[in-house]
Amino acid sequence: MGKTMKSAPVYFTVGQVRYNPVLSLPSYIPLVQEHFRKNGFPDFKKAIGMTFNLAPLLQEQKAEAQPTTTVPVERYSFSNLNNTMNFLIEQSSLSLQATEYHTFEVFAGHLLEGLELVHKTVGLSFIERIGVRYLDAVMPREGEALSQYLIPEVMGLYGKLNGETRHAFSETLTEGEDGMIISRTVIQQGRIGFPPDLAQLMTLKVEQRFEQFEGAHAIIDTDAFLAERIPFDLGEAKRKLKVLHDRTGRSFRETVTDHARSVWA
Repeated sequence: MGKTMKSAPVYFTVGQVRYNPVLSLPSYIPLVQEHFRKNGFPDFKKAIGMTFNLAPLLQEQKAEAQPTTTVPVERYSFSNLNNTMNFLIEQSSLSLQATEYHTFEVFAGHLLEGLELVHKTVGLSFIERIGVRYLDAVMPREGEALSQYLIPEVMGLYGKLNGETRHAFSETLTEGEDGMIISRTVIQQGRIGFPPDLAQLMTLKVEQRFEQFEGAHAIIDTDAFLAERIPFDLGEAKRKLKVLHDRTGRSFRETVTDHARSVWA
């Protein structure tokens, strides 16, 4: 069982499993909703999102581009009573988002339970991508500096040039047999927010200490994923989630200092 930090910096977590498209998904939603309602996720919402369909250029055509069309995407949300955790279901993916995070075992347990339900309801054939992503907010205590919390390699020129540094950005992409991991660190002034790709989906309640903070801070954005088509297997999905979590954990530990860990412990 993972150890819980007393003042853990994680303020948002998402796990996602992508699987074979289920075009008849709307007909199954009542069954899915009934299960989630009985298991602590009673708040149901349906939304229509838009995605782009980019028509490829044919070789025989010249520079004239094909029209870009938008395609509606149905998204179903199932949230808990406190609005700190929700499932998002689309035709080819299940995501679990959380702003209240205790341990990976608890979080992964919820995600796998939801995945098992979808499989039992619609009969999934394969999994083609599994990912986990963490957002951690580094908020120095009064009288302390970000340099006490972050290693120099991710701070760039922050604080080294004349004037006020508005932001600094660091990103590392690593690929291995067990997937890819993108490790980002963004230093900025102001309130704690969300990357643009997550902000449009964000409806959960954020913990008060993160919501009220304003000033110089850093967001550690760690995104690990494995894109590999495999026959549907819940046990294999669990194993891959654990591998990805371990990679994000190592990335996080390599980004922060011993002082940071002692403050959050």
